[in-house]
Amino acid sequence: MYHRIEQYQDYIARLFPPTAKIKSGNGRVLSRTVTLQVTDACNLCCTYCYQTHKQHHVMDFNTAKEFIDMLLSDRYAYINTKNSPGIIIEFIGGEPFLAIDLISKISDYFIEQVVKQHHPWATKFMFSICSNGTLYFDPRVQGYIKKHLNHLSFSISVDGCKELHDACRVFPDGSGSYDMAIKAVNHFRSHFHGEMGSKMTLAPANIKYTAMAAENLVNLGYSQIFLNCVFEKGWTAEHAKILYQQLKKLADFLLGNNLENDIYLSIFEENLGHKMAETDNDNWCGGTGCMIAADYKGDIFPCLRYMESSLGNAQPPMVIGTVQDGIMATQKQKDCVNCLRCITRRSQSTEDCFNCPIGQGCAWCSAYNYQEFGTANHRATYICEMHKARVLANVYFWNKKYQKHKENKVFRNNVPETWALRIIDKNELDMLNILAKEN
Repeated sequence: MYHRIEQYQDYIARLFPPTAKIKSGNGRVLSRTVTLQVTDACNLCCTYCYQTHKQHHVMDFNTAKEFIDMLLSDRYAYINTKNSPGIIIEFIGGEPFLAIDLISKISDYFIEQVVKQHHPWATKFMFSICSNGTLYFDPRVQGYIKKHLNHLSFSISVDGCKELHDACRVFPDGSGSYDMAIKAVNHFRSHFHGEMGSKMTLAPANIKYTAMAAENLVNLGYSQIFLNCVFEKGWTAEHAKILYQQLKKLADFLLGNNLENDIYLSIFEENLGHKMAETDNDNWCGGTGCMIAADYKGDIFPCLRYMESSLGNAQPPMVIGTVQDGIMATQKQKDCVNCLRCITRRSQSTEDCFNCPIGQGCAWCSAYNYQEFGTANHRATYICEMHKARVLANVYFWNKKYQKHKENKVFRNNVPETWALRIIDKNELDMLNILAKEN
């Protein structure tokens, strides 16, 4: 399987290994992602969007300046040049390009300040924007991309194929946005020679298009395709059955076209589907102290999903500071951050979940936990059935690949039979087990 492109955080960590033994949640010192929600407005109404309470607010430039100045002061334990050797400035919405003039001013101000201050981040920063592509051809957007291309991580959300994309990523009138998104992708790749990965969001409404969508992206020239199921409730065993069949079909497509070593699909991972060691106790999600985000008011959060635009009335926004007063300025904010940082895999998981025989590779969102239960320290497991289906499909893909290439390896089927038979029949399960035994 083609390996994923090295991420910016890993690139910086490799080139500039930290001298101080400061560990992030996963045991490594990685560059932090700093999110500015420049607007909570969007011109699409995607059915699976977690930002269910978007409005039409836009961040004031002075608020953004205060946030940048606060970050560059290097005086906060939450984020500084020791625990974040580089920095990723992420602009997000809504649709971020609705505020392209603001993004441009903030980017110029950041560069101006890091150069003027001889700041360590002056040579170790990246701007990051993920857009829906509908405003891509705006001359101001084109100008911004040209100007910052060497420090820009840019992507356009494309859910695989027109059927899947237009089932969810729609305008207010219900019309799809696929054609506009693909036109933007093709232009970026041909005119800016930009490699662009794709993040396909799988939801109950579009799960039946998974294989066709991924195949379409491969045929369009994508080599890095990230697929993930939404964390929100709504998944059933029927959806898991569909996902397994779709992934099996996708595996046959890759193997049948000799693409298994040329394409990276995140849903096929070699190191998943087995029991995790008890000592592997870190929180999977970075939303408990490894990220930081600011909204249009200048309130600061551990992650975008703790904002009002995501939480709505479900829970109070989790504010850990303001651009005026700083991070963890009050005792309440300090207590909040300290509680988040105490969260472990053990603390938030039930006994069954912690000792799951296929727990490796199962993901969760701490902010969604908070939204659902009022605490980030209670793990939502609505994607459990989908993870089981994913593991079964990986048993099929990897053992087929090992056989094809005569590799002396085995991808064991650790899915309990009672779980598997909720998703596949006995003949299919026997076939998977025989595959594993043959290897």
